[in-house]
Amino acid sequence: MPGTNSVVSRARYTEDNLEEAIRQGVKQYVILGAGMDTFAFRLPDLMERLKVCEIDYPHTQEFKLRRFAELGWKHPENLHFIPVDFTRENLETKLTHSPSYDPEAKSFFSWPGVTNYLTQEEVLTTLRSISNIASSGSTLVFDYIDINEFILNKQFQQIQESTEYLEKIGEPRNTGGFNPSILGKDLANLGFHLKENLSPSDIERHYLKGSTDKHNTLGYMNFACAVVK
Repeated sequence: MPGTNSVVSRARYTEDNLEEAIRQGVKQYVILGAGMDTFAFRLPDLMERLKVCEIDYPHTQEFKLRRFAELGWKHPENLHFIPVDFTRENLETKLTHSPSYDPEAKSFFSWPGVTNYLTQEEVLTTLRSISNIASSGSTLVFDYIDINEFILNKQFQQIQESTEYLEKIGEPRNTGGFNPSILGKDLANLGFHLKENLSPSDIERHYLKGSTDKHNTLGYMNFACAVVK
């Protein structure tokens, strides 16, 4: 499947940053676009120290809960599910009215593999919502397309293949990306301080060293870590 290395490396990047955030006092973990993420079952030692809120598209979340039931998996009491359609609903409103989310808790937000399926305005609206509802010092990790690199190289075979694959499975790319050189300014306008911004070469050096599967290396994906002011 196209992009496997990107999926694996972003999960590692997210959870490395989460462990650091826990050491700094984070008590609440919010996974935006959680999909089939199994954090609550893979890392029980971290799970014991957190309240976890999974945010996802309603139908996807319903499917996941059905699979839990079919497999006989009983999810932890501190794992909560909040359905949100990012294209139609406001994240700030949904979390504000959810008894599962604590706006006073220092939190860690992860947003993996979602921004490139949304429009630029939808991405900015969600980022603004996070800034508004998260307490100061909370952390956000997300991945994004380098919009300039994507436009420049969109005819490359690798990009065409990944785009065709996404369309085939009914998840077309909308490319709500950023320009890495001004990401810090863009996030500052939304209430964040950019802590780290990894380029594709940074990601390969940190997480894909020794990998021979270059076909699955997405050269236009970046990882960012930001802190709410």
